[in-house]
Amino acid sequence: MKPKERRLAAIMFTDIVGYSAMMQKDEELANRLRERHKQVFHRLHEQYGGEILQYFGDGTLSIFPSATAAAECALALQQTLKREPKVPIRVGIHSGEITYSDEEAYGDGVNIAARLESLCVPGGIFVSGKVYDDIKNHPRLRAKSLGYFQLKNIQQDIDVYAISNEGISVPDYEWERPRTAAKAVETPREGRKRKGVAALLALLFGIFGAHRFYLDQREKGILHLLVFCLTVFVIPRLSWMAGVLAIIGFVDFILLMSMPRATFNARYNASALEKEQARLKAQEAEAADPKRLLRERFHQHWEKARKEYQEYDYESALQYLQKALDIKYDDAEAHFLAACCFSATENAEKALHHLDLAVAFGLKDTSRIHTSDDLSFLRIQPAFEAFARNEYRIPRELPAPETGLPEEEAGQPDLLEQLSQLQKLKAEGKLTEEEFLAREEKLREKR
Repeated sequence: MKPKERRLAAIMFTDIVGYSAMMQKDEELANRLRERHKQVFHRLHEQYGGEILQYFGDGTLSIFPSATAAAECALALQQTLKREPKVPIRVGIHSGEITYSDEEAYGDGVNIAARLESLCVPGGIFVSGKVYDDIKNHPRLRAKSLGYFQLKNIQQDIDVYAISNEGISVPDYEWERPRTAAKAVETPREGRKRKGVAALLALLFGIFGAHRFYLDQREKGILHLLVFCLTVFVIPRLSWMAGVLAIIGFVDFILLMSMPRATFNARYNASALEKEQARLKAQEAEAADPKRLLRERFHQHWEKARKEYQEYDYESALQYLQKALDIKYDDAEAHFLAACCFSATENAEKALHHLDLAVAFGLKDTSRIHTSDDLSFLRIQPAFEAFARNEYRIPRELPAPETGLPEEEAGQPDLLEQLSQLQKLKAEGKLTEEEFLAREEKLREKR
């Protein structure tokens, strides 16, 4: 058993977006994407000096000697996994203290990194302010401030940034938490007692104690009303007490009218204000909930894509669909619409790819594959017949490891040697990240 280690490190959390839903809809596809994620993850951690501590389901926990190494690895990870076959992931990075062994890992640094990952958008990289301080002068890393967030089980607000390099998903809308609760409680709300109403009741019906009932002082109100009834109807000789009750009501009217609103609220609206404050905090948290914002953004992109599709602008529709799928990769209808657009523009390969994913992610009515006019081009292609015979799935074996290299070519020494040379040039600062990825892609295409 490995003893526990305690150290400062850059901590990275990742997870595959929608993996649980994928497993329910198509276990083979989910496992294939997870295996691709694992292979790329291992290769890039070796490249950037990362140490993988844990795999848990579709998630990972790893550490790096520096925030720069972690951010560069995350950037390469996202850029690689966004190539086909895509693996949509979220990444969160924080610099802090971690205690770990073979069985467990814990510490505030771990918690913050995990919360950043859950906050992150699909295809994005969210980092804490501490990480940003270390990478802000890096020549090849760019970041956008998203504001401060109260993360679950974290006491202080955390300054959150999104890596904004080309190809990385970045929120293009306001994520800062609205701070309106303090102002909202100053305005009247349902359930609160109003000072003017209480004063008017004291003036007009104070002899009966009506204002006491309104202010939830039921015992005083009952006593007031009981004294009035006794002196007027039971013991007539004490009828003068009714005048005293009227005077008390008038005095209460003067006191209520001269009472500051804050004092009135503190005395008579404390419970209502507390409930309202709790309700406003819940609404505030919901308004800033990243998952709700993502759902809204997905539907905005989806509606725009459908509108462009209906107007036969397939290229624009595909642009919006790409943004929608970056948020929710396992949406069957988005993939089906993408298949229709690609077929309408006579791109059979991509049309079949998205149709395959639409079926894998639970397309409800597969009869549309044969009835949609925009899929007519795809249906006359030779590959479609095999696709239909295979229950509307592309017949294939599991892909080779790494990033799509054929299995028989994956271990050839000349390719590895060239990749190692590229990595050396990048480490020496002679190649930028974009140049490295472009040359790497060319090498793989040649193979």
